[in-house]
Amino acid sequence: MITTQQAVVSLRPGVEWSMAGSDVAGITWHTPNQTTLTEAEVSTEMQRLEAAALASEATRLASVTAARAHALSLGFTDAMLAVMYPILAP
Repeated sequence: MITTQQAVVSLRPGVEWSMAGSDVAGITWHTPNQTTLTEAEVSTEMQRLEAAALASEATRLASVTAARAHALSLGFTDAMLAVMYPILAP
């Protein structure tokens, strides 16, 4: 789950800020000349980051599945994979 804080960091990289509470109205910008963020901007960024994280995990799982299938096709056993490549073990 992506947090409000992660979305703010993504939207304003390198900017110093603090937040009282859990909504963007509680943000205090410590770096000068920052425009305020809206709840909609932060919510949209949270959704984008969540989708990116899910896509990344799906890609990782597909890669592991393909690598496992390839290793098994080469004659590796589950026991061998568990020792040599634990990430590929069932």
